Amino acid sequence: MFLGNGDRKSGTGAFIGYDISDRFAQISFWMPGVDKPETLTQVMGEEQYMIPAVLCRRTDRDVWTYGREALKNASAGDGILVENLLSKALAGESVEVDGESYEGAVLLSLFIKRSLSLLAGAVNPEKAGMFLFTLEKVDKQTVEVLSRVAALISLPPERVSCQSRAESFFYYNINQPEELWRHHVMVCDFSGSHMKLLMFEVNRHTRPVTVMIREDDYPQLPREALPEEEAEREAVKQRMDSVFAAILGKVCEGKIIDTVYLIGDGFEGDWYTRSLPILCRGRRVFLGNNLYSKGACYGARAKQQPGENSSGYVYLGKDMLKANIGLEAAFRGEESYFALLDAGTNWYDAKRECDFLLNEDHAFSLRITPLSGREVKEVTVTLDGVPERPVRTTRIRLTVSLEDVDTVKLRMEDLGFGEMFPASHKIWEETFSLGGRQERF
Repeated sequence: MFLGNGDRKSGTGAFIGYDISDRFAQISFWMPGVDKPETLTQVMGEEQYMIPAVLCRRTDRDVWTYGREALKNASAGDGILVENLLSKALAGESVEVDGESYEGAVLLSLFIKRSLSLLAGAVNPEKAGMFLFTLEKVDKQTVEVLSRVAALISLPPERVSCQSRAESFFYYNINQPEELWRHHVMVCDFSGSHMKLLMFEVNRHTRPVTVMIREDDYPQLPREALPEEEAEREAVKQRMDSVFAAILGKVCEGKIIDTVYLIGDGFEGDWYTRSLPILCRGRRVFLGNNLYSKGACYGARAKQQPGENSSGYVYLGKDMLKANIGLEAAFRGEESYFALLDAGTNWYDAKRECDFLLNEDHAFSLRITPLSGREVKEVTVTLDGVPERPVRTTRIRLTVSLEDVDTVKLRMEDLGFGEMFPASHKIWEETFSLGGRQERF
């Protein structure tokens, strides 16, 4: 099911996946009524998905160009090239160009806005059902910077989110035919300075089924430019092929791997002739570059329409809450459990609010249920300084969120009980670690 207000012609309700790194950006989009996402190509009929993530300030006029045009302008000496836009924005750096200072986040916003112009006539990003950024790593700084970028390019904040590339890999997988991912699935990612492996691992003994993605770096297989001279070129290719084959031998040993995806321009040049038979041994092997941006489209739908296609599977990545958190309360005279935060939610997306009546002890309890199968634990919170009122005439508004993947933040506000017992609006805040330590401030 797609969004009820989706309009295939205008792109309203479409899902957009935007993959961004210091080197490239890539845009996929999923139109209402279409079976699967498609990826924006810069040349009709060709799979030129990768947009160089650079800007160029022209020296002959006050104009910024982006992508391939920016590289062309800079190469011709017609402008000043600005690279590593994502890193500069995340680091809070400013960039001086031709005597003027520009904030990194502003330049990143400019690049993203210019690149989104390629969607003109197909999708209006401002009217998308969900716009989802995907990138190598997501942390609090990333969320803050991308939130600012979204505001600068007029994307509605309630329909913008982000996720790691590993999570995009998860969503891409579970939306493929199941025979491709019954067991392990591997991504060999050669889009950065060296090769990285992502391994999709399913634990079907849990309910819901849990999925983890193991990530390993291999600096011993760096990106190398292939020389022009034939003998040197062959020597480099053979060295890279030998290292890749050795890595595959160790990684694949003892595992049933259904599918392998080769991603990144590092696989250009046909240098892995010895490794390819190892990869293809009883496996499906795909070569391409748009897995992450398509996975972001699938992730966008999952965030906008929870349970639509990923029900029964929970991804337990580095950014995920790994326990269910709920409030233990009395309902109609019986003890009951009220779910607050669900395991498998990105910590930066996890937030819930509820109201309840405080008991005579001015205390309440949260139940923490780890998906790992570890012991369920209880966290008791006692509020000091609550205004004197009869029992169960103090309504508390509880807001639960996460400060990081392991730290839960609680905010409690006294709302009183109608006109008889006016609210004091006193605020209590506490944090506790899912490992057990609790702090009050």
